[in-house]
Amino acid sequence: MKISSEEKQFLELYSDSHYQKPSVTVDAVVLRMIDKESDNYRKLPEKKLQVFLTYRKYPPFVNHYAVVGTFIDLNNTLEETLDLCVKNKISLDNFYKEQLFTFGDKQRDPRTRVLSVSYMLLTHNQELNNGKWFDFDIQEREILSEISQEGYHVEKEITITLSNGEEVLNNKLKLSIKSSELKMEKKLEIISSDIAFDHIKLIYFALDRLKNKLEWTDIAFNLLPKKFTLTELKNCYEEILGTKLLDANFRRKTADLVCPLNEYTSDKGHRPSQLFKHNPNWDRRLNI
Repeated sequence: MKISSEEKQFLELYSDSHYQKPSVTVDAVVLRMIDKESDNYRKLPEKKLQVFLTYRKYPPFVNHYAVVGTFIDLNNTLEETLDLCVKNKISLDNFYKEQLFTFGDKQRDPRTRVLSVSYMLLTHNQELNNGKWFDFDIQEREILSEISQEGYHVEKEITITLSNGEEVLNNKLKLSIKSSELKMEKKLEIISSDIAFDHIKLIYFALDRLKNKLEWTDIAFNLLPKKFTLTELKNCYEEILGTKLLDANFRRKTADLVCPLNEYTSDKGHRPSQLFKHNPNWDRRLNI
């Protein structure tokens, strides 16, 4: 749309000095799925979801872990700034990304008012720099459940423990969900956290998004190699969902998502399994 001459005159006189300006960052929750080998060579490796955290060398929160991020570059788009950030800071250049949420609590950064535009990044087993990968252990405990004619109110205590064999980061959140008629209010509060800023919230939102999208998208394939077995695919889903799935139901639900290959695994100690690949045309709407 072209700008009229009257608008050009207005813009020449316009001043934004009347408005306060917050700082803005882009922050990335980087996730991957790896194979954790078992001591028993006959047992298949377990799938384990991990998050990548960087170690802060400068205040605030010096010597604490945080998700990777940077202040925005006014000459680039948000996604361009994000791409350059993860490439330059942690050497990540092959990933899937989607925007999560904008965090803007007044006290989230002790330096000044900072808005964070957060992203979820998924990669496959990539080694990165300037940080460490951490395993997840997530526990939920319902502490309140009320149902009335107007709606319902549920509160949960969520414990997220991140570990890498050497370090353990403990985090506790409180999730409150209130529903009344057609309105729903969802509030996430940090009780305690070993991670800088409010970045445990970003991590929780990324995990919640990934879990919710498993049912109706092919997002999980961004965490897998190009060729995989159906058991690997099922284990990937189970790790994200935190529950075991029935083989028959899972294979029926994911049948359209995969294409069989005339190739088989050749791991010692295991029976050969057929390999599959992602079906890019799984969504029937693409074939209409």
